[in-house]
Amino acid sequence: MSSFKKSKTTIQSGQHVLIRLPSQGLKIVHLQDSGVVGLGKFGQFEVANILGYPLGTSFEILEDHQVKPIKSISTLDLQDSDESTQRQELTKIFSNSAENNQNIIDIGGKIQKLSKEDIDELKKLGAGSSIGQLIIEKIIAGHEGFDKKTIFSQQKYLKRKQQKFLRRFTVDYLGGSELLEFYIERDLSRVLDLSVETLGLMLTYANVRPGGRYLVIDETGGVLTYAMMERMNCEGTIVSIHENEHPNLIALKHADYGEEIESRVIKNINWLQFLEPETERIDWKDLAENELKSVKNKPQYYRRRERAQQINGVIDMVENGNFDALITVTTLNIPGIIDSLLPKVGGSRPVVIYNQYKEILLEIQQQLVNDKRVLAPSIFETRVRPYQTIPGRMHPVMSNRGGGGYVLWGTRVIPHHEITAVGKGFLKRRRTDTPSVVEEEQEETPEVESEGARDTLTETTPEVVSS
Repeated sequence: MSSFKKSKTTIQSGQHVLIRLPSQGLKIVHLQDSGVVGLGKFGQFEVANILGYPLGTSFEILEDHQVKPIKSISTLDLQDSDESTQRQELTKIFSNSAENNQNIIDIGGKIQKLSKEDIDELKKLGAGSSIGQLIIEKIIAGHEGFDKKTIFSQQKYLKRKQQKFLRRFTVDYLGGSELLEFYIERDLSRVLDLSVETLGLMLTYANVRPGGRYLVIDETGGVLTYAMMERMNCEGTIVSIHENEHPNLIALKHADYGEEIESRVIKNINWLQFLEPETERIDWKDLAENELKSVKNKPQYYRRRERAQQINGVIDMVENGNFDALITVTTLNIPGIIDSLLPKVGGSRPVVIYNQYKEILLEIQQQLVNDKRVLAPSIFETRVRPYQTIPGRMHPVMSNRGGGGYVLWGTRVIPHHEITAVGKGFLKRRRTDTPSVVEEEQEETPEVESEGARDTLTETTPEVVSS
């Protein structure tokens, strides 16, 4: 059991954070008081030197594992007088640019006067980020075709050099979207091509909130569950259905919520327990006090009792149903299991189904339209395109990845088969019926109204009543 409480505002020891590197690489780090964090070619720093700063602060690595806070990871955002001079030099370089790139002649490495040996000599001057800044300036000054590039090309060239030589990093809070960013960079297939904007759309459509009860199928390694717990503020219940012996929620190791909170919020149930609850329920009876004294292995007895209570408790929860939403991110064949899932969702609650392929959602949509238990099932796709900007001009980044998946959203409704819509055409047909039939129908009307008058929609006229 852990009493640790993660901070969303301040860098503190004991919690996981996301570190952003100049190369746009991402790294998750568990901060320890006396630890040293290595960032590969970007250097190392002591954790104690960044504690207490606000999350989102950028740092520059100095000599002897020391750091200092800076305004931004970007080269063009500098602070002290020497750096201000460097900024003026870079601004002067950017002032010499071309309208287009038609005058650039590609002659390979010959266009750069600064050799690799010269760069290695500059690296020997020190390990601070100021050395990386000096190398970038020397490279730009030695580029014979730099002034023939457009300002967009110059900024892209500068950015590539920043990614290679700057020794800076930014410490960010590790939320659900940041964790998804990390897994997208490492292995996109692990999160089934789910994008950050699509994850936000799902949480919104599912109305995830503190205190809610949600039925979830999560095959993203726990990223979806992590994001839900964050939005729920760890208040409520997530019943996670899995197909293996144990659920794959490996991403929760970065959550810092503690086992007590996770076990209170997350309830796991496998498909066999979900589909055949009576056969999987554990028949357990607590021993009396006199019987318990004769038990030799009491710890084993208490473990078995706790396991039986957990399994039976989740089975009872699923059987009672009335969940606030159904949320699925899975490769399972949803059309084959949707009939078992829908009865567990309460009326007027959302149903949110994600898949990276639209064709599969189209099949599910057609099934739900014919089923009548989900109102207006609709398929959505969302994309966010980043833009590169300079004063007075902007254009989209053309190398952005595609995909992001699709979301099917509808509202769970409960059809009532006894409800009959009666219109004027039906009344005219009743007038042409024989008196015996009309009298028989009128005799049945009070009986129907007594059973459920509120659920019966009728329309009458004085002429029909008098007849």
